[in-house]
Amino acid sequence: MNLDKLRGKIDALDSKIIDLFNKRANVVKEIGVIKNRKNAQIYAADREKQVFEKVSAKNKGPLSDKCLFAVYRELMAGSIMLERPVKVSYLGPEGTFSYFAAKEKFGSSIEYLSLNGIDSVFKEVESERADYGIVPVENSTEGGIRETLNMFNECDVKICAEIMMPVHHNLMAKCKKSEIKKIYSKPQALSQCKLWLTNNFQKVDLLDIGSTTEAAKIASKEKYSAAIAHSEVARIYGLKILRRNIEDHANNVTRFFVLSREFPPRTGNDKTAIMCHTKNEAGALLKILEPFKKHKINLADIEPLPTRKKAWDYCFFIDFVGHAHDEKVKRVLKEVGKKCIDMKIMGSFPVDSVTR
Repeated sequence: MNLDKLRGKIDALDSKIIDLFNKRANVVKEIGVIKNRKNAQIYAADREKQVFEKVSAKNKGPLSDKCLFAVYRELMAGSIMLERPVKVSYLGPEGTFSYFAAKEKFGSSIEYLSLNGIDSVFKEVESERADYGIVPVENSTEGGIRETLNMFNECDVKICAEIMMPVHHNLMAKCKKSEIKKIYSKPQALSQCKLWLTNNFQKVDLLDIGSTTEAAKIASKEKYSAAIAHSEVARIYGLKILRRNIEDHANNVTRFFVLSREFPPRTGNDKTAIMCHTKNEAGALLKILEPFKKHKINLADIEPLPTRKKAWDYCFFIDFVGHAHDEKVKRVLKEVGKKCIDMKIMGSFPVDSVTR
């Protein structure tokens, strides 16, 4: 078969695919009517997980799961907007890692709101000015992000999903590497590239800035300056990438939470996050951990946080395997609640296992 005939086959298949996509979209609109009638959340993390799992199970190749997931992510983003316009807030400006995490989760069709602080992202969701919010919560090399965890004590929001995003840092500038006199980036990025920077730039000023995007903006205007940022930011600001993936640890992953006003039903592969306020006494943490051991529930993370109400008073962020509606988890939460001054269920959400 010659090239023209093969391209003709592709055109015919494309027509069928477009027709099927739009038939799917019409069904989505019907679902949207039902959701709006019930005032239900438009984004359903549990349903998203089911769709990706079915796509993976039915995929026989030659396209990879990663390729099909990208197609379906945009398809679902467009579908969400058919159900009802949705606004997602994130820690900005455009080009930050939070921005790219938001695009990974919600696609390109959603309305995005760039905000200057993590607290602002929380407050936009709590006040219903945004439907969802994206905030960083933990880095695999730097640990928990306290600013995010502390906001759960101040705002009444829930976690409805998590995003595990590999983080790669790139050195970019308009000048040559040998001409660089200043390097700008956010403190976390500079810390995650500390060894590489020490080995390559011993006499260069390393300057903290509010975001990697702002660093790139400065580097695009200031002579002999460079930035450390996401590779896509170089394109936005007309910079040349001088070195890629300069982070000290190759397996550098940042975990983000998707904030909402409620959390989704169980999927069978979930996590739950709680905040426990304990008495300032010996063995307080041990008491709230004992029920998890007793019922054989695996803990994923524990972070102590000052309550900000009284000196040396602490609460504990605890992240564990299971959903708040699982019978075993219900029993654990009941026992833990009796051992705390106060316990807050921050959310239950599907484990993020989507290939990126």
